Amino acid sequence: MREFRGFSIDDFSEITYAMVKPDAMCLFDEICQDIERRGFEVLFWQVYQLSRDLAECFYSEHKDKDFYNRLISQMTADPAGILILEKKGTVPCFQVWRGTIGSTNPEFATEGTLRHFYSQKLFGGAEAYKKGEATNCFHGSDSVASVIRESNLVLYNIMMNS
Repeated sequence: MREFRGFSIDDFSEITYAMVKPDAMCLFDEICQDIERRGFEVLFWQVYQLSRDLAECFYSEHKDKDFYNRLISQMTADPAGILILEKKGTVPCFQVWRGTIGSTNPEFATEGTLRHFYSQKLFGGAEAYKKGEATNCFHGSDSVASVIRESNLVLYNIMMNS
C-alpha cells in the first residue's frame, strides 16, 4: 500500500469504497490479494467494528426492507474490512468494482465474480444466503455520490474512534 494522499472530486472516478463483510473476514488477506490480482490497488484498509448507529446510518436506504434488521445484526456482529480501492480506466472504478463483486444475491452472481467464488468457498453456495445463514460477503458503492458519502461516513468514524 502506498502512502496516503488527499483526493479531489476528479479522483472519485478512479477510486471506490468497498467493504468485506464480517462473514468473510476469516479470508480477509486472501480476499485483498484476490482484489489486487484483479487490477485494483488497495489505497487504504482498516479492520473496523461498525457500531449499530453507524450501520443503521450506512444502510438507511434499506430501513423499510425485510432484510434490514438481519443486515444490521450481521454487519455489527464482528469487524468488517474497510477498503478504498483505485483502478484507473475509462469506466468509473465503482462500476468496475460492482462488476467484479457480482450480483447482490450470490445465487445470481456470475461465475468468476467475488460473490460467486466466496459464497461457494465460505458457505457452500447461495443456499446459505437464501436461508439467512450468510451475507453476500462484499459491499460496493453504487455511484460516485455513494463513494463520497460512504467513505466519508465510515472514515470519519474510524478517525473519531482511534
